[in-house]
Amino acid sequence: MSSWASVAKRNIPSTPKSTATATAAEKHIPSTPDLYAAASIAESCDTDDKRAQATLRREEQSQCRPTHIYLRRPDAPTVSPIFRTREEQLQWMHTEAIKNDAHSNELFERRMQEWRVRNNWLLPPMKTEVSKDEQIRGFYIGKDDDNAKDVDVVKYVTPYSAGRDLEHEGMVNMMWCLVHSRADELVACKTVADFNALFEQTIRLEYPSYPSFTLQYGLKRVITPRKLLWLFSQKANLFPGKARHGTARWLVDPTNQYPAPVFDPNVYTKSMVFFNLRACRGATISTDEREVRTTKPVYLVGAMGGRDETGICVVERLTQFGNEAKIRWLLSAKQLREMERVVFSPDCCPFRAKSYDSDDSDYW
Repeated sequence: MSSWASVAKRNIPSTPKSTATATAAEKHIPSTPDLYAAASIAESCDTDDKRAQATLRREEQSQCRPTHIYLRRPDAPTVSPIFRTREEQLQWMHTEAIKNDAHSNELFERRMQEWRVRNNWLLPPMKTEVSKDEQIRGFYIGKDDDNAKDVDVVKYVTPYSAGRDLEHEGMVNMMWCLVHSRADELVACKTVADFNALFEQTIRLEYPSYPSFTLQYGLKRVITPRKLLWLFSQKANLFPGKARHGTARWLVDPTNQYPAPVFDPNVYTKSMVFFNLRACRGATISTDEREVRTTKPVYLVGAMGGRDETGICVVERLTQFGNEAKIRWLLSAKQLREMERVVFSPDCCPFRAKSYDSDDSDYW
């Protein structure tokens, strides 16, 4: 006769072997590359490269302003190797794309430089050094925000009112090209009408699709000869040209007030510089070498009260005479050609009022 313990033991279902052992025994099976997909990708890349080569030939024949074209480098392998896994295939494709992108960038820079020389549309060399006196006026060394590489550039603090205009890189480059490569033609402009004519002669070097692109992107009132002339003028206080002594200075720093004050035209002007970059970016003075080097020349050396308004020209009684208004250039053609390029760095607006309205009627 069986005991109750033996009966209970027989009724207990048998347990499977440890799942941990089974899990440990499982091996990762690498995914094999999809040969059909690889062939399809290779065929698509060949088609894209042929199309890019055709675009390159058309641009070379027309000698138009070069555009960036993604090309496969000449020494790129024509047949892909055999891969053991899909991961190896993707890594190889990624590496090839990086090499082709570097080749495309190098080719574009070379073509662009050749085009600039051929059309006399060169940018001036970058400024590399900043003196103590220049620091007081708003020059400082900082990192290039538009360059992926860790590159130092000389920046120049500009009024907050110019911030929206300076967002258009093409317009800024056009001003520098006019100053450096067309200095003789620039100083030959005696009236606003003369400057308008020079603008029409050169605008398509920077914007080949002008004026259609201004309508497409709502820039009809942004990229104009009147706008460029304003930014060149002393009254705008943008270009580091000749200073106008006796410029109105601020007595109370609006950047240290809380809450932020409302803009008062009886106390401040929209062309004043407040050296207010730090507040705009939320940075703080610290012992970090890069941060101190970037901020110290502006915030600790920048002159109280701002600086004298600077520019390269004065437009006399524009409101009264319109296109017949006289332009007085403050620098010679030689001085303009020798001017070094800086990166404009607009102040952060310290006021609660709306940002500067860039309507043409507000300029002068």
